[in-house]
Amino acid sequence: MSPGAGPTVDPDADFFYDYGTLRIGGLVFAGVIVLLSVFLLTGNRLRRCGKPKGKPGDGEN
Repeated sequence: MSPGAGPTVDPDADFFYDYGTLRIGGLVFAGVIVLLSVFLLTGNRLRRCGKPKGKPGDGEN
């Protein structure tokens, strides 16, 4: 018997993409990234809220 004489079996025949779950997962991932980026961009402003901003040349020497 030669090694190529047997029937070919496709191991991925039962595999299918669940596009609904992929879409929801992608949207959740994108939403988390957007929220984290907004938080990081506005985080410095929130911490300095109410504090006076120093002048660029105003330093104690």
